[in-house]
Amino acid sequence: MTPLPITEWQTALVEMETVLKSVATALDQYEGRWAYLLREQAPPTAAAKPESLLNGLEGQLQEWDARLTAAVDLAGGVQRELSDAEAAVGRWQIRFTGWQEVIERG
Repeated sequence: MTPLPITEWQTALVEMETVLKSVATALDQYEGRWAYLLREQAPPTAAAKPESLLNGLEGQLQEWDARLTAAVDLAGGVQRELSDAEAAVGRWQIRFTGWQEVIERG
């Protein structure tokens, strides 16, 4: 009778827990960054001169461009984190299936 791979099982569970905590932490950080990127700016006052309104609008457009660029970078970071976690889950699932087969064979 083949001994059960308990040590390997426990190691894999610790690895999985670490990956899940890492993903949760990363998602919390990304959530804070998204909140910053999506915060609203106050519109310019109506009493301002047309030149200052134009400059204000241009500044807002540049700021939005910067925010959109940051959002694209942030989305890429989230995608990488999720892809890494998905790969870790896939590795764990392969191990689990192997252990299940060992257990079923006895």
